[in-house]
Amino acid sequence: MKIYYQARNIYQYSYVKSLYRDIGGDFIIHKPRTIIHLKKNFAGFPSKNPSKDIFGCQPKTRYKRYEKYDKLSGILISLNRFHFSRNPDKLIAICMKHGVGFRKERDRDQFPFDYYFIDGDLWLRKLMQYKELNIREDQIVRTGNLRFDDVVNRKLNRSKILRDFRVKDTSRPNILYAPTWELRAGTLMKYSFRFIEQFSNEYNLFIRPHYYDWRRLGSIRKFIKTGKYKNVYIVEPWNIRTKDTMENLFISDLLISDNSSISYQSLIFTMPVLQIDFDESNIWQPPFEHDIRKIIDRWNGKGSILSLVKENLQKNKYKSDLQSLLQKCFYFNDGKCTERTVSFLENLSL
Repeated sequence: MKIYYQARNIYQYSYVKSLYRDIGGDFIIHKPRTIIHLKKNFAGFPSKNPSKDIFGCQPKTRYKRYEKYDKLSGILISLNRFHFSRNPDKLIAICMKHGVGFRKERDRDQFPFDYYFIDGDLWLRKLMQYKELNIREDQIVRTGNLRFDDVVNRKLNRSKILRDFRVKDTSRPNILYAPTWELRAGTLMKYSFRFIEQFSNEYNLFIRPHYYDWRRLGSIRKFIKTGKYKNVYIVEPWNIRTKDTMENLFISDLLISDNSSISYQSLIFTMPVLQIDFDESNIWQPPFEHDIRKIIDRWNGKGSILSLVKENLQKNKYKSDLQSLLQKCFYFNDGKCTERTVSFLENLSL
């Protein structure tokens, strides 16, 4: 059966890389920039069943109007929840989210799908709040987090990733600053310059902006160049081939973030996490047992964050709590989430 992947932007497709590697599939796009990013990231990508366009180039992309999928037949795996038309006798629609952040849901997020790929109880609890969806138990497919498979199966190569990032001094601890985007209480422009000044003497600092903040990178690069700061690395969020979130976290010794779901993605590494306080007035409040904010150190933006960084690097004092939270938030964590998902897809029939 034909597989289609749908997302708004390139970074969201990173959640289906392991599926494409195992079963192939076509990528649905809605804007020219996404075609360029897809070709760069998936050209020659190792896949057991790679999709190719009429010119033989990988992967195959299909341009579709955002709301119109009436002519498609097969299985649509959507990384977004939104309203669209389709023929239910020809196209099975599966929702597979990207991220597990604290953003409040919107009306368009309540569009019903045939199935929901669920990576863990954190998202399931959030999803089940919407009674209008009337989600039945047989629609819930507990897959676990597919992105964790390469980590668990030890497929990531630290030395190669460091080379891809062109890290000059590999003896330094690596600090990853990965805020969410501005409209979700992100702190990129508020603290990047301060962190560059404070960290670059002792640490390698990786600044990973949310994809929607990529236009702001110019001023940060200018600040680094003007101040002649060394050991600072800007991570382009459109590179999901060699500098994806998992690769970035894999080489990091400590994560600093705010209202970003990367804090939950980091749980598979049980690394120290520092959270910057942000305005919580307009966010979804996760259940207490799933709230990472309850078990990590938080910084209010006043004074230097260096003492907290040093303390957490010296001793990962919340490691056991982070390991416990990993099991509470995500299913399985056994390296077989992709295998489990592929098996479900192969057994589907219209």
